[in-house]
Amino acid sequence: MQRLNHITIKHGFTTHAVPFEAMASYTPLTQAPRIDDLVLAEVLSIGKHTTIEGRTGAAMNIFPGDWIMGAFGNRYATDQFEGYVPEQPIEVCDMLSVGGVCGQVASAHKSMRTPTRLRVLDGVCDDQGQLINQRSFGLPLRQSRPHGELILVVGASMNSGKTTTVGALIRALRQAGQCVAAAKVTGTAASKDCRFFMSCGANPVLDFTDTGYPSTYMLSLDELRSIYVTLLTHLRAAAPDYTVIEVADGIFQRETRMLLESDFLRTTVDHVFFAAGDSLAAECGVRYLRANDWPLRATSGVITQIPLAVREEEAVTKTPCLSIDQILSGEALNLMKMGLALDWGNTTFVKQVA
Repeated sequence: MQRLNHITIKHGFTTHAVPFEAMASYTPLTQAPRIDDLVLAEVLSIGKHTTIEGRTGAAMNIFPGDWIMGAFGNRYATDQFEGYVPEQPIEVCDMLSVGGVCGQVASAHKSMRTPTRLRVLDGVCDDQGQLINQRSFGLPLRQSRPHGELILVVGASMNSGKTTTVGALIRALRQAGQCVAAAKVTGTAASKDCRFFMSCGANPVLDFTDTGYPSTYMLSLDELRSIYVTLLTHLRAAAPDYTVIEVADGIFQRETRMLLESDFLRTTVDHVFFAAGDSLAAECGVRYLRANDWPLRATSGVITQIPLAVREEEAVTKTPCLSIDQILSGEALNLMKMGLALDWGNTTFVKQVA
């Protein structure tokens, strides 16, 4: 066991929940890594990722020979990498995300460069020589009561416009004088989306890394529930007028579908917006959400850059498709007011304490 010199190490964003003083030393890894285990690695070759996001989200260039600290995790990214935590001790692994998630690439989009390769040096330990699993340092569950209204943003796929839709909703609500909290509950460690939510005016802003997870791919429903409930109770403690929640990837992706089919998510949601890239994806999403009785208010996303596709989608689904400018002008808020009034008129609505 050797002492860590943090000055010589580039720490990935995924480690931000772990205090520096807790990461005291390092020791050889002699067992198969677990999800969330911290790892010290040396950069062998530069591929897709030429930078690593630090603990504050600032990007740092990386070079062969650099020592970095990340965490083992799985990754689901249809336009980048599919990767997994190794099932046995390994000497070399891949950098799966800019936030420092490490594992082994199983498949990649055809346009992807080879992954940045890492030599596994050691596991990160505490003062007693025990390997650190960052989940131990995540936010605890806290007590809070339902407060305000909750908006859920889901989409057809990666890069369908979910994060942009969340940001536009936050800005519109802030312009209307509302206090807004926001969170991203699934995905792979990276700070960009949460920084965007903050810049749009949300406060507080949290994501799954605050609960100690480097990624959410292949987690169980109980683990997803723990993440969601923990984040929601911390956001509710700030007494926001609105809470905006983004779920990563598409509605048929494993974890997203598990959440959408769960009662614990459904009983907290007042409004849903669906982001899509084209009219066919929008129609499919609208049909799925309506068939499962989600309170869909509008579609949005990349499709709004294509006027022809917007007209097609609205003609087929009879659902408004809102551009960023339309959301900012207050149309989304009007749809939410109308939709919530209709929901209350037709059903007995129960907002549960998570």
